[in-house]
Amino acid sequence: MEPQQLDRQSNGQMRIMQWVWTIVLTGIPIVNIIMLIIWAADRANPRRNYAIATFIVMAAVIVIYFIFFIIFMIIGVSLIPDTDPTYSDTYYY
Repeated sequence: MEPQQLDRQSNGQMRIMQWVWTIVLTGIPIVNIIMLIIWAADRANPRRNYAIATFIVMAAVIVIYFIFFIIFMIIGVSLIPDTDPTYSDTYYY
């Protein structure tokens, strides 16, 4: 290896192909979570900050989806008509 490449790798910087493989691996379901856990746990890995940031974004998206789910469930339940058979709008005399 050339000295310049050794210096770049020891600096903690990743090459472009390493980033390409990182993006490919995080695009595969189930594998992405496993790899992100491995990368986040390894203190010497240059992907550590990326993995932690990805987990933070995933958590935020899950919370936002949950809030929207609750809101739409409340709206959906409120649109269901009252089907109580003892209640009627018509009066019989």
